[in-house]
Amino acid sequence: MIGICSYGAYVPLYRLAREIMVLEGKGGAGERSVAGADEDALTMAIDAILDCTKGMDRGSIEGLLNATTSSPFAEKQIAAAAAAALDFKDNIIAADIGHSLRAGLTAVRLAADTVKAGSAKKVMVTAADRRLGTPLSAMESNGGDGAAALLLGDKDVIASIEGFYSFSSDFTDTWRPATDQFVHVWSDRFAVAEGYQPMMQQALAAAMKKFGIEPKDVTKLVYNGPDARTHGAVATALKFDPKTQVQDPLFSVLGNTGAAFPLMLLVAALEKAKAGDSILVAAYGDGVDVMLLKVTDDIEKARDRHGVLGYLKSKKMLPSYVKYLRLRHLFFVESSRMTPITPGLAQLWRERDSMYKLHASKCKQCGWVEFPIRRICPKCYSKDDYQQVKLLDQKVKLYSFSTDTIPTIPEVTDPPQGRAIIDFEGSTRMELEMTDFGNIQDLKVGQPMEMTFRRLERQGDVAAYAWKCKPVR
Repeated sequence: MIGICSYGAYVPLYRLAREIMVLEGKGGAGERSVAGADEDALTMAIDAILDCTKGMDRGSIEGLLNATTSSPFAEKQIAAAAAAALDFKDNIIAADIGHSLRAGLTAVRLAADTVKAGSAKKVMVTAADRRLGTPLSAMESNGGDGAAALLLGDKDVIASIEGFYSFSSDFTDTWRPATDQFVHVWSDRFAVAEGYQPMMQQALAAAMKKFGIEPKDVTKLVYNGPDARTHGAVATALKFDPKTQVQDPLFSVLGNTGAAFPLMLLVAALEKAKAGDSILVAAYGDGVDVMLLKVTDDIEKARDRHGVLGYLKSKKMLPSYVKYLRLRHLFFVESSRMTPITPGLAQLWRERDSMYKLHASKCKQCGWVEFPIRRICPKCYSKDDYQQVKLLDQKVKLYSFSTDTIPTIPEVTDPPQGRAIIDFEGSTRMELEMTDFGNIQDLKVGQPMEMTFRRLERQGDVAAYAWKCKPVR
């Protein structure tokens, strides 16, 4: 039996009320999720994987497929970077899948086929997006940021895959040129009437015919859409009960998270699913992918995740639209006049075990643990006699912290800039950047913290990433 073995998700801390996303007149209802200035598709995918693999041995994962339409790189693989940061083994199958809003569900199908073929026993699928709509547009207002992760395999399956259905179409409704950072949309009426609505309805009808089921056989219907009204019309046309059978699209609290949207809604459905439930999932974008799932008794083993619903409970409202623009790097203020430091790629490569994998060195002579890795033990001075230890899954407490209200790098668009010293339980101490800490008055020495992979700074065309700490959400 091949299917989903675990699930996870990530929703950024920040939210923006839609009513303030207008120049004049009344704004929309609800709020949308907003990624921090140091977050992107790579960092959010890693946080989703951490949620998905809680309590698991990540070394057993043999493949990583990452789906996104907003990669921070035009030529560099996110999947490889995520695998390195999460300390996956080197000989895994890694690939990025993008350029379509259904890329996440396409990646799930490819992962299932990989497991079925015997090429890998466990394959991780992630979908993450941080798309940009043009300022004050409906695309920007309806949008959202987030990520989902699904672990596929053939053992300990919590939801078995009963079948797939796919079709492709060259219909153009939303697109982003390679030279543009903003997503564009043709006439909303044309996009819905000629693209989304007929294609989604036809695909779901054809899929149910292939699977030999009817709407009454489906416990929960999960699918993406551009907005709440358009989304609801599909279920109504296919005779599904919107109140009992359709997964809440979370437009009022999350927003359309692009390629991550279908899988995030699936995670939300799995969080409340019961053994025996039948879940029909569809993803629209240059065609439609459809998947049928059957929930197993093992679903109860995956209840200790943050998931979508857990992360939605933890939030910080942005006070203004200008603050949102600053997080998006669309509105700049002058930072302190310090000489910009360009990340050294050679140094990052040499220190990758510490910077990316979060490994420390443990002296074999005296047992001292030091971060970053050092060839010479600072306690007994033995040389090259150490072993690497993993810090990522160790419990962390705040030892000391400081903040600077005048940020020294342009990336810090939500001052103050935070620094912290943290203690890993029974291990070592580390000084690093602190993020997502909200009000400084809320921080307490000794409080639990957690690690998060974030962008450090960007100078020119070089992007550097490393682990930071943040209060436990």
